[in-house]
Amino acid sequence: MAALEAGRVIMEAGARSSSIEAITERFARALGADRVDLRLGYASLAITIGIGAHGITRMREVGPLGVNQRVDAEVRHLAERAERQPMSVEDVREALARIVTHTKRHSSAVVAVSVGLACAAFGRLLHVDWLGIVPVFAAATVGQLARRELLSRNANGFVTAALVSLIAAMLGAFGARATGSQTIPTVMIASILLLVPGIPSVNAQSDILEGHPTVGSARAVTVAVTLVFIAVGLWLAQVLTGAAAGDVPIADLSAPWLSLLEQTACGAVAAAGFGVLFNIGFRSLPWCALAGALALLVRSYCLGLGWNLEASSFAAALAVSSAVLLLRAQTEISQNALDVVGCIAMVPGSFAAKAILGLFALSSTDPMLAADTLVTAV
Repeated sequence: MAALEAGRVIMEAGARSSSIEAITERFARALGADRVDLRLGYASLAITIGIGAHGITRMREVGPLGVNQRVDAEVRHLAERAERQPMSVEDVREALARIVTHTKRHSSAVVAVSVGLACAAFGRLLHVDWLGIVPVFAAATVGQLARRELLSRNANGFVTAALVSLIAAMLGAFGARATGSQTIPTVMIASILLLVPGIPSVNAQSDILEGHPTVGSARAVTVAVTLVFIAVGLWLAQVLTGAAAGDVPIADLSAPWLSLLEQTACGAVAAAGFGVLFNIGFRSLPWCALAGALALLVRSYCLGLGWNLEASSFAAALAVSSAVLLLRAQTEISQNALDVVGCIAMVPGSFAAKAILGLFALSSTDPMLAADTLVTAV
């Protein structure tokens, strides 16, 4: 049960399946197990422990999955300590309880402002004009505060996503109109990018590729349903404000040096802002910013060479993960966390929103244009 508790804690903190499996086994073997078999589900963990000729199987329920990188790091440090020196089961369980209850978290105000800055940086990556940046910042900040309040009251996660999407998009639209911005539809999309489940979407792909298709598929379905609810809120905001959906450019393909510098700076701000959201310590945020800057620098440079978006994104992700491998001894956060935070600005949340909005648009599209609308959305 101590090993299962460690697996539960790290899973709820946002770890991918291979990490959960490894950490649970490390705790079980450190406490004396000869054999460890773990079954991962999206909402539960089951473990079979063998000691000599004897075995026992137990199951543990898993709560809502979030992202908390400091809890993730503390559990990994505890596993190393349990392997180095003898610890009793009671000691391990007490240490895990302390990690859950006493690990530092950023204040709600710091997180909200950081998320606002990250979404403002996303706005520039999506070519929101300068008059629309402040509305994006304000709308995303209020949206994060609203999300935290709703989740603290145990509101349904999907309903919360739709409500926050509606609030943030409407605030962004009204603010952009007040400032005279000419990119109101893009402002609305940038204002809700705090809701895009970046780490769960990456974990879903990693789980499937690493041989955990059941958990990976469950995570992928959850991501897809979350995106639908986000798009519902955005669509309703567009209906209420009268702002039509517009094209969302991803980057300037010509990539002049000034644009390249701006993309790099925005990638750094976005990665650092989401690092705060994922509860990464302040001392590690510069590494997050460097990873995000490198990702956008490489992607923008490759786009400027005439590469397509997919190839450019692949090259950027490869560059970030290679740099993280070389520098892993210098940072206090896990390699997987730094990889994901560095690449978070490249997660195509705006594409997902536009695709779902395109499907909604079929209900009001002229029959002559329905086929084109469907093809574009798909």
